Amino acid sequence: MKIAIDGRALLGERTGIGTYTRGIASGLAGRLGIEVGLFSPRPLGNGGGPWSVHAGSHPVGMLWVQTTLDRRARDWGADALLAALTIGPVHGSVPLVSIVHDLTPWTHPQWHAARTLAGFALLWEKTVDRASRLVCVSHATAGELLRRYPETAPRVRVVANGVDPEFSPETDPAALEETRRRHAGGRPFILYLGTLEPRKNVGALLSACELLWESGRPRPDLVLAGGAGWKSFPLARAIARSPFRDRIHLAGYTDRESARRLYQAAEVFVYPSYAEGFGLPVLEALACGAPVVASTAEALVEVAGDAALYAPADDVAGLALQIARVLDDDEVRRRLSQAGPARAAGFSWAAAGEATARVLEEAAQEGNR
Repeated sequence: MKIAIDGRALLGERTGIGTYTRGIASGLAGRLGIEVGLFSPRPLGNGGGPWSVHAGSHPVGMLWVQTTLDRRARDWGADALLAALTIGPVHGSVPLVSIVHDLTPWTHPQWHAARTLAGFALLWEKTVDRASRLVCVSHATAGELLRRYPETAPRVRVVANGVDPEFSPETDPAALEETRRRHAGGRPFILYLGTLEPRKNVGALLSACELLWESGRPRPDLVLAGGAGWKSFPLARAIARSPFRDRIHLAGYTDRESARRLYQAAEVFVYPSYAEGFGLPVLEALACGAPVVASTAEALVEVAGDAALYAPADDVAGLALQIARVLDDDEVRRRLSQAGPARAAGFSWAAAGEATARVLEEAAQEGNR
């Protein structure tokens, strides 16, 4: 079976969907009898792997999807097309499987840029109509989809994301110290990793850390790792005005290796997002043995289970309390550090590839009929 994958998420800096695209391509390519092709409107700088790459020279990715992707996949002989960025060609002959990461452009448009909303609003429901299958990355996302589109139930499948195998605990004290030196002036740190945008609720984490610092007790610094996203100016202003500005470290966008080292060295990883479709950074942090504090967003609880502590996204005091529990209670810290890798071991790209291959085969067989 030949599987074409929309590889646009691998253009430029890799974010969560880029990690998904590469992970699922690896998981599918590792299965006997499956040939994977990554398709892109422009050359992929980091697209190498056990697959073929089919890159064009089109300047506008969304237009390329609607005018070129299906034809390129068909000419290659694809049995099915995986829309890794959710939106797929709304017309075409190759059976389409759409990956639904989350529905926040639809449920919370205020969290997204106008460009994102324009493409999603125009093409999302047409993608829903055309897709042979809709693969949700969590039961939380599937529930949201079915509440809004109950008629899609026969076509909805749930396949959880995986975690890259290199994300594991670090036992070398020198390596941990080097990460602290590089990112926090040698001091212990609380970590957030992800795009700095309103949906991620990083301002609540900043406020929670300020509560901890105001107590006068020795507390770790804060490292914010991730690129600036849509509407990130209010957060930047809050950081600049904080009386603890010298304890806040902006790491900027981090590559996969740097992210792994940050997770390993963090005293606690905090992910206070308002809403998530899955929450890959939480899974990666768990795999690295970092104690995790997350919001009570449904998908995050689904992913982390009892291997994390939780607080409502809008409860700054509660968030500070849970962070303090990790910092002050050795037993809580030890339990979370041990539970994280065990929990993460249940998520792999090989398993995701196996489950997604079954869905793609369903779509291909249905298309042939």
